[in-house]
Amino acid sequence: MRKMGSSSAVDIPVMQEIMLEFRAGKIVFDGKKFVPNSPKGLVRIGRGDEGLLHFQWLDRTLNAVES
Repeated sequence: MRKMGSSSAVDIPVMQEIMLEFRAGKIVFDGKKFVPNSPKGLVRIGRGDEGLLHFQWLDRTLNAVES
């Protein structure tokens, strides 16, 4: 799988087993308050081919992984 949405493409390990997945957005801190960010996302926790656990946030509109 390739990472998209940045200036350079980076190899992202393919998930061997997805353990948990749920819809989630992002927020940014603007002065004294938190403001929602517009992209809709998906949080995914899974085990990679090498046996390590990975936490990923995917942009649901672009279907791109962000680290």
